Amino acid sequence: MKTNNPKTSRAQVKVAEQELAIACKILEWEIGDIWGHVGVRLPDNKGIAVQMFRPADEDKKPWVVHFDYNIRKLAGVGTPPREAVIYTEIFKARPDVKAAVHCHASTCVAMSLADKPVSCVHMQSGRFGTGVPIYPRPIYILDEDEGADLARTLGDAKGMMIKGHGIVTVGTSIDEACFNAVYMERTAKIMTTANSFGFRAVPADFIDTLAGSKEKLLPRGKPMSHSAEWKYYAAKVRKGETWNRGGL
Repeated sequence: MKTNNPKTSRAQVKVAEQELAIACKILEWEIGDIWGHVGVRLPDNKGIAVQMFRPADEDKKPWVVHFDYNIRKLAGVGTPPREAVIYTEIFKARPDVKAAVHCHASTCVAMSLADKPVSCVHMQSGRFGTGVPIYPRPIYILDEDEGADLARTLGDAKGMMIKGHGIVTVGTSIDEACFNAVYMERTAKIMTTANSFGFRAVPADFIDTLAGSKEKLLPRGKPMSHSAEWKYYAAKVRKGETWNRGGL
């Protein structure tokens, strides 16, 4: 988000905060855990806005805080999350990333303990390729060195697993980062279910075959402002509706 117009900047921040709130509601329900957060770059890269999934106390305002790259609070409610360096260090290392999610997706955690990365095994998991990186240290990410180490492990991937802890996903928008997290956990569920039936790995040509078929299904056209998934689940959030988590 780049702008030199203060009015435009304020409008962009308002839209971003609305989308942070929607993403948090989607992920709180989908992941089934209140401990997580979603972050986005502020206009002109002046800092980061992060919203917690949900305050532990029902009577508290949503925890939405803005902070700079030295983790100094700029505005908002609450304080920067203890793992704020996840955002600062990944955003420093990845100029293409505009938003990120950190949460504790339980099936992904289980797979991380077995050193089994989430990978492309079905139509919505092509984004994970031959497997997302696994950060090997079962720790909270609390200082710059740990954040930078995490960012190096992420590399150019769309998501990663932190062993025994959770996941981090990234995207060029809040929408993309949110649904990378949703589909990481859904894919982990599919993989663990398939493993119980004897599945071990997809054939060598699986990813290329799937990608080629998707190209024919979805010819290049005008880019959409939001994904179909975002529009569908955002509408459910606005109506106060829930859904069957992950379809499994």
